[in-house]
Amino acid sequence: MKSIQLTSRFYAALIMCLAAACGGSSDDDRPQGEDTPPGDTPPGDTPPGDTPPGDTPPGDEDPPPQDEDPPPATPRTELLDDLRNASKAGKFRFGQENGILWGMYDPDTMKLVGTDSWFWSFASPASNGDRPWTSDAAAVVGKNPGLLGLSLDAMVFDPVPWNRRAIFAKSAVYTLEQPGGIVTMDWHTPSCDYDITRSDFAADIATPLATVSVDGVDVPIHAAGGGNPFYAEAGYSRPIGSRADIPEGLTCICKIANDLPIENGTHAGLSARTWLVAHAKYVAQFFRENGLAGKPIILRPFHEHTGGWFWWGQPYWNCEGLLGGQPAVTGPDAYRAAYRTFAETIRKEPGMENILFAYSTDKLRPLTDRTVSAAEKKIRDPEGFARDLLRARLVEELSAIDAAYESPPAKAILDHNGAPPSSLLEAYYLEAYPGDDLIDLVGVDLYYPVERAATSTDLEDMKSFAGAVAAVAEAHDKVHALTETGTYRMNLLHRVGQWTSGGSLALYPAAYVSEWHDKLLDQRLKTEFLSNYGLGSASAVALSAAEVTSMFPTAGQGKVTEDWYNEHLLEIAKSSGVSYVLTWQTYFHGEGADAKPSYYYVPFPGHPEEENFRRFAEDTAVCFDGTTCE
Repeated sequence: MKSIQLTSRFYAALIMCLAAACGGSSDDDRPQGEDTPPGDTPPGDTPPGDTPPGDTPPGDEDPPPQDEDPPPATPRTELLDDLRNASKAGKFRFGQENGILWGMYDPDTMKLVGTDSWFWSFASPASNGDRPWTSDAAAVVGKNPGLLGLSLDAMVFDPVPWNRRAIFAKSAVYTLEQPGGIVTMDWHTPSCDYDITRSDFAADIATPLATVSVDGVDVPIHAAGGGNPFYAEAGYSRPIGSRADIPEGLTCICKIANDLPIENGTHAGLSARTWLVAHAKYVAQFFRENGLAGKPIILRPFHEHTGGWFWWGQPYWNCEGLLGGQPAVTGPDAYRAAYRTFAETIRKEPGMENILFAYSTDKLRPLTDRTVSAAEKKIRDPEGFARDLLRARLVEELSAIDAAYESPPAKAILDHNGAPPSSLLEAYYLEAYPGDDLIDLVGVDLYYPVERAATSTDLEDMKSFAGAVAAVAEAHDKVHALTETGTYRMNLLHRVGQWTSGGSLALYPAAYVSEWHDKLLDQRLKTEFLSNYGLGSASAVALSAAEVTSMFPTAGQGKVTEDWYNEHLLEIAKSSGVSYVLTWQTYFHGEGADAKPSYYYVPFPGHPEEENFRRFAEDTAVCFDGTTCE
């Protein structure tokens, strides 16, 4: 999951600063380490019937071929077969990140509560067997989604004093014990130079979770202490005029791939590759200690790498420019090396033989329809917009000193006159593909804009992305999925539905706007930030009555709906034949709270999209709780 939406300015800077050798799906261009797809090589060189009968001397005949027993089924192969068969039958699983862990609808009081309060009132007692597991989705549909998304950082690397790790682990065990239950996990890991002493929760993470030995080196494993240290701009606090100004976090992929030492932070002096190997080993250790060994869990590390928001993103693969000299591994090979290091380490660990690995990009090009009105621009979350400005500036500065990676297929897509063909999207998708021998599932993360309602043009764009991934899956004999998806507009629609005609609609309070305005590096970015909201100084953001009705003509007349689930998600999933879709998690700070914006991706009882979501869940293509796919 990334921070809200990217601006067209960011897309232009990012695409011009990306790069890589085009990795097509043909046999000649298959990425390094990739196996030949099944079926490409005939079982014998001589077609049946080419040798006339009687040409073989007596006694020299080859023994009749013996039928080989198929390899025994394993939890991993059974899950792959289950997903593949459902896809072929035109069905797909529905899931949500932290669906039974983070919620906002209290079914006991039938009121909304903050996400943290919900966790301790429902998830925590459920983990002890004191009440059934539930979810916001269950409050609408009557059953929990059968697919649960989790983050390794929120489970394996959560601070011990927060007392949440066991609850997360038990939610995974519970889901996997349900008929058709599936668990998938991403990893928002801090960069290799993360300094625990700078965390707001330094005291909670000072004691290592464990010490892991890698080739005789003892590596302390610390919890991630809140915040967003996985974002590329986390260490970006001054303009970049030379290589000396580059934040070390942006060099981590290159240092991992080239086995170079970390210079700063908690693990200074340690090889970056050893740092990653140690964390992978600890993931396996945590799984073994919490009843997850031998389970078919889908891991999705280093996701959305085609964007520039994470430190492992594509702009940060130019190892020569970032490190200087002539590093042995650079470009897409650097990303591949990091991914394979993590995945291969886990696969070698005891009890991890059934782990599956997923590879997922973000959108394969900017959406065609990116025009937004002045009123729509105000809807942008100040945090997300400020981060976009910082990232665009960061990539521009790296490009100016020849330190950003530039992607040939990305540039070819941008330069294409009209919609690019699927073959070009596929080439871009496969640019850093780790290899058929490692990857079990291919996917793409597709989020809709927050500023404007989804359009038919958006739908066609999204179908083209999902369709390109489907083509890759077929060529490489993989299952495929919408590994993340959602619309950011759920909270907006709820608030607009409650709006009273004639009044303004408050969006963001002054303190929140000021916080992100002040984090921008210079006056140029601050001016652009304020201009987006039509402000002369950092102050509260609100929509006037005229602006509300211009965007939502039926506002003030009851519920305002857009039916994203049926008109967009269902159409994309059906057209591309995905095996599952995963919506993102809930961030809700409490009814009436306006210090920070709230985001949720599944409606609750009383939400304007409640009926539409129920209709989506009842569609014959949707396997909501897992058993409906059996």
